[in-house]
Amino acid sequence: MNQILTITLAVILLGSTVFAGDKPAHKTIAGPKGGRLIEVEGGHAEFYVQPDRKVSVTFYDKDLKAQSPAEQVIMLTAQAPTRSTKLEFEKSADAFLSKGPLPDGAGYMLVLQIKAKADAKPQNLRIKLDLANCGGCKRVEYGCICGGHNH
Repeated sequence: MNQILTITLAVILLGSTVFAGDKPAHKTIAGPKGGRLIEVEGGHAEFYVQPDRKVSVTFYDKDLKAQSPAEQVIMLTAQAPTRSTKLEFEKSADAFLSKGPLPDGAGYMLVLQIKAKADAKPQNLRIKLDLANCGGCKRVEYGCICGGHNH
């Protein structure tokens, strides 16, 4: 009897963990510009690829109100099939903007590094550059908020 009870509990626990993996742990928040919103110290940062393929990183407080660039340091490496390219950023009035565009193409990986200050520990994020529109939320795939692609 104890063995049947143990097996039954194991099956229930295993089944619940399998189904729990189908849903995101928390709801993904949409970036105001349509990009990918990232949790950072003190709020959020939005990674956004502009139509000219330059990248902007905008910082927001916890209420999603844009903050002027401060001491943050942004670094981005595009790992395109032909070569790896590092993009440098400069401060604008409301965001950090890459000095140059991303390499042509899509489907390659981007490594975004954000530091709260020059001497702070970096927060690293890998983003697959997918510029197609999501069929569910209609946003670009790298900024998708569907929480999975079961649509």
